Amino acid sequence: MALGATAQAQGTGQNAPVPTPLAPAKYCECRFSSGQYEAYSVNGTCTVQRYAGGRKCEYGFSGIGANPAVLTSILGQDAYQAQLQSAAQIFPRYLAFAQSGDTSALSESGFIESALPVLARGSLFRQAVVIAELPVKQIDNEIVVFSRKYSNVIAEVFQGKRPPLSVTWTEDFQFEIGRGYVLMNYKQASQLLVLFFSDEKR
Repeated sequence: MALGATAQAQGTGQNAPVPTPLAPAKYCECRFSSGQYEAYSVNGTCTVQRYAGGRKCEYGFSGIGANPAVLTSILGQDAYQAQLQSAAQIFPRYLAFAQSGDTSALSESGFIESALPVLARGSLFRQAVVIAELPVKQIDNEIVVFSRKYSNVIAEVFQGKRPPLSVTWTEDFQFEIGRGYVLMNYKQASQLLVLFFSDEKR
């Protein structure tokens, strides 16, 4: 949030004294199935978990936002402590990016491999997601393995050395790699977008 990242929801057809102006660019946008609302982040790194038939979204920023009790109960106390330590190491890279616009530090394969799961957990490990009976532990595991096997490919896409691509990972999981982001799709029931940076010049 120190990067100027905000999330806001807007309703259409509701009485409001002054309409909220739209952001110049929308990132981590949640497309609600009703089409009556919109939620998005502006000018910052973020993750968004969309589920419940496009009716609910969970946001995270810079690897923080996971529910401590949920993450600990599923992955253990050591994983929660590692999450906090990793998020603290990730944040300075984004602060530097916000100041310079240079994406090179966010496009290194080693950083991507370690940061992708941490960023995803910021919006994945929430009580509401567990209540929705999504297989949180399985989703997390697939993201961890995918980041390990595809970090070099993701880095090349981020660096513009390779075009964006879609990966059919398993029967239930698909991934899309684009310039600055990774999108996971689970059975068309849940989509998790991890935005490392926006491709738009600052």
